[in-house]
Amino acid sequence: MIKLFLVVEFYITNVCNLECRGCNRFNDEKFKGHQLWDDYAEEIEQWATRLEIPRMTIIGGEPTLNPDLEKWAVNLRRLWPDAVIMIQTNGTYQRPEYLEFWDKYRVGFGLSLHDPATAEELKEKWKHYAGPHEAYVFHQSTIIKQKDHWLVHSSDREKAFNCCDMKHDHTIHRGKLYKCPAMSGLAEFQSQFDLRLDSRQQQLLDSYQPLSPDCTEQELENFVLTKDQSIPQCEFCPENLVWATALGEYKTNLPSPIIDITPINENDLDKFKKRDPINFPEDHIDK
Repeated sequence: MIKLFLVVEFYITNVCNLECRGCNRFNDEKFKGHQLWDDYAEEIEQWATRLEIPRMTIIGGEPTLNPDLEKWAVNLRRLWPDAVIMIQTNGTYQRPEYLEFWDKYRVGFGLSLHDPATAEELKEKWKHYAGPHEAYVFHQSTIIKQKDHWLVHSSDREKAFNCCDMKHDHTIHRGKLYKCPAMSGLAEFQSQFDLRLDSRQQQLLDSYQPLSPDCTEQELENFVLTKDQSIPQCEFCPENLVWATALGEYKTNLPSPIIDITPINENDLDKFKKRDPINFPEDHIDK
């Protein structure tokens, strides 16, 4: 077993009911497609024999819109019985069965707030079930929207990597392990939208190969050794971040939020706990 990272994201849907400006997973562009558990169960079962994951996040899109959310929750708990498992939601779609996940599976919710106008209402709605995380400003994403098509950035890869706030968001998507959310979604985005890359950029995108669960030990070790290093595809992302409101009235050139993007030492548990924004209310934590 390899302890790959302290946190791994399981991306289970492209679908979202919000259109946050600069969404780093492109869900503001009517991106389609749910990932159903049974389609990738075999691959996830294999990963469970190879990866020790202390904490995992089920994410989208909006994961509560995936009809298989409960299957993902119960099976990830079965495969990683000691992991902290959280579902990151925007809070707008709350079904009664979701509120039983903690009692049934020890799977909790994190509440991502993107619009100050609805934040207090959502906090009240989820106060016994999710810890809130305020994310009202986003920077530009990998894709650049034009009138009738999309482009990517042409950045210095090291500059883009150094300022990236997703560099440690290693992602399992459709049964494969990706370095980051951008690489897990960009090819699929191109299959649905007119993403125009020049021949060199296209070759660069096509050359990226995620890890399959049947990869060799050496391939997996190499992934671990290079997880804190840039890859050539980092040039697709911005090297100068410009922050703007995610929802509501559009305002740009806003101050950057304070985000700690330094790697977490796996032995520094106190720092890990402080970095984790998800905290259950005291009246729910022992239920």
